[in-house]
Amino acid sequence: MGIATPGISHWVPDPAEQPEMLDLTVGGLLDRSVERWPDHEAIVFSSYEDMGISARWSYAELEQRARRVGRALIASGIEPGERFGIWATNIPEWLELQFGAAYAGAVVVPMNPLYRASEVEFVLAKAKAAACFVLPENRGASLWEMTVAASADLDHVRLLVPIGTAPGAPSWQEWLAGGDAVDEDKLEQRRREVRSTDTSQIQFTSGTTGFPKGAELSHGGIVNDARLFAHRATMRQHGRHSNPMPYFHCGGCVMSTLGSVATGSAQMPAVTFDPARMSRTIEEEGCTSASMVPTMMIGLEEQVARDGRDLSSLEIVVTGGSPVPPEVMRRWIERYGVGINNTYGMTEASPVICATLPGDTEELQTTTVGPPLPHIEVDIVEPGGTEPLPIGVEGELRSRSALVMKGYWDNREATAEAIGPDGFLRSGDLATMDENGYVSITGRAKEMIIRGGENIYPAEIENAIRELPAVADVAVIGVPDQRYGEVCAAYVRLVEGASLTREEMREQMQGRVARYKIPAHLRVMDALPLTPSGKVQKFRLREHFLGEAPAEAANSK
Repeated sequence: MGIATPGISHWVPDPAEQPEMLDLTVGGLLDRSVERWPDHEAIVFSSYEDMGISARWSYAELEQRARRVGRALIASGIEPGERFGIWATNIPEWLELQFGAAYAGAVVVPMNPLYRASEVEFVLAKAKAAACFVLPENRGASLWEMTVAASADLDHVRLLVPIGTAPGAPSWQEWLAGGDAVDEDKLEQRRREVRSTDTSQIQFTSGTTGFPKGAELSHGGIVNDARLFAHRATMRQHGRHSNPMPYFHCGGCVMSTLGSVATGSAQMPAVTFDPARMSRTIEEEGCTSASMVPTMMIGLEEQVARDGRDLSSLEIVVTGGSPVPPEVMRRWIERYGVGINNTYGMTEASPVICATLPGDTEELQTTTVGPPLPHIEVDIVEPGGTEPLPIGVEGELRSRSALVMKGYWDNREATAEAIGPDGFLRSGDLATMDENGYVSITGRAKEMIIRGGENIYPAEIENAIRELPAVADVAVIGVPDQRYGEVCAAYVRLVEGASLTREEMREQMQGRVARYKIPAHLRVMDALPLTPSGKVQKFRLREHFLGEAPAEAANSK
């Protein structure tokens, strides 16, 4: 597993380490699995019949469906390198679009189903998307109407397709049929022209300025990261993988999806996380592995206590996405006899950088994120520096590999800030490394908040709260939460004579930002603690929240 540099926090890849890096595209990975295991199950939706969703596709059928989508993209005039959005939950069509795009040379732009119209408009505009495929409705909200409104003034958006039906638009099936006239040879020519260095998807992540940045991920980057992750996790060949991770995240569309394809496994996606359906799926389908952020692990435990489902088929639990409480991992090891693959990564790294081995000691599985994956170089430096620190000294984690993003889409300045001239990607996370290369994440140099695996940046929330009539100034911080790992807390200074309760703030924030970004806590202060230069001292706010005296708590709302 790589080579530790004596005395300093620097891990160098071993060129001979397996598995080797492959020159493969997303479409090429699927082709490879179809050649090996055409009749093995690839995708299984077995607990959603009541929602009208059912699928049990072999690898050969997944390929056929993806190729039909690829031909439909060509028939719609989508050119190689053009971008299109997918705004939907984990439904079968998402996967058809992901692999169909890979065959046609198009670029996928995943979109969070909890976005609001302003966020949709920003992403489609920034990506200069040519098309968007939309689940018409989700949780009572009309995603279709929001997409139509958001794209009305975007001339580059030439095509809107409902994944289903919507007024005034061809249905999904009608759109698919439009590609049947495209010659298979034309699709094959497009497929052969796609290179592993080409962009496969643009993952938009919240930016510190409040505006999302699009991480441009290559085919080779996500394919190889998925392969290396699956190898480290010891996901068995022809396993059965339960996946509630959303496809708009790398955890869903890269780790779970491409990781399953790489091992010839059957993936059992969850449309959205539903512990009752997930426990049923694991038991009835005999799942051997599952991916879950900590909140999902807790929710599934609670569900099993209610329904008595049998999870004994599980061998591996892949977790990460936010700090995982050691006691939660220990419970899973003891109750279910699973090995824990505790991962650390970031979207910009495609995404996994480090991960534990399920065969590690319980202490290593629960207190570290393991050593770097094969072919990834990692060091720990002074925040903003470049020289590796001594073993065990806390600093900023950096990584360098062929898996790192190509850059932020159309944002050279942000790219230069993230990736140094030496090719190292700065994480903004604080960590230590031991003499064996095992990494422990100790905090974050950046202010990003991770709520149940969702990345949130305070500036975006602060901008939205400042628009509320009662608010004069605001600072948002991340605070501990037993279920979500972290949640947002808003500290506000009000306009003179105004009042604001937590419930009023949450109600007024509806529609301004996605629901998961709305702060769970509100504290009202006469003045925010400032530095001499006028910057908010957020560490003082954290101290306030974690150690509120009774008198201080009484003044909070």
